[in-house]
Amino acid sequence: MYKILAIDDDKEILKLMKTALEIENYHVTIYQEIQLPINVDDFKGYDLILLDIMMPTISGIEFCQKIREKVYSPIIFVSALDTDKEIIQALNIGGDDFIVKPFSLKQFTAKVNSHLKREERTKSKSEKNAREKRSFPPIEIYLEERMLYIEKEPLPLTYREYDILELLSRHPYKVFSKEEIYEQVYNEESSALFHSISEYIYQIRIKFSSFGINPIKTIRGVGYKWDV
Repeated sequence: MYKILAIDDDKEILKLMKTALEIENYHVTIYQEIQLPINVDDFKGYDLILLDIMMPTISGIEFCQKIREKVYSPIIFVSALDTDKEIIQALNIGGDDFIVKPFSLKQFTAKVNSHLKREERTKSKSEKNAREKRSFPPIEIYLEERMLYIEKEPLPLTYREYDILELLSRHPYKVFSKEEIYEQVYNEESSALFHSISEYIYQIRIKFSSFGINPIKTIRGVGYKWDV
């Protein structure tokens, strides 16, 4: 049985999400607030986390930033904040999707189901690729662990950043358009903004810049390709 954590200061929203997901036979834990100081271990072991942004003790954005390097479960933001700025920020700091309140229960459960199925496929693929790695000195990508190392030093990446790098490095001679990258790294029910791809690539380049490496080449008017 999948374990889901829902965090929202609105008691009625929590009740709605819990009921809808329990009908799907998921085990749901709910938090109406986040206790400070944060113990990251309390948020491990869940298959998916649903997270509001406007919380009383700490914003969902800041909370996601604090746990993201050690919590690998998909995080779906569920918020009434629906401007491009909030959505892009939520995705850039480690969110995997964004559901805008108010939402339909059919759309809500479809998104949750889709992310859980995608995680299951990823785990199955990882088992087949146990300890398999791609080497582009000084970069090494370990597929099972979903980790990237530069000169043996791990590089912290969000879930989507890793997906983009894994895709491009899998086909090092292919140029991918934004549309192709979007279709590969997002599930079909995703409401994430299309232009978030450019934002992710910008963040990836910043992280690599301290090593003097830029792994993604822009092909003007076409798209992006692996360039290491």
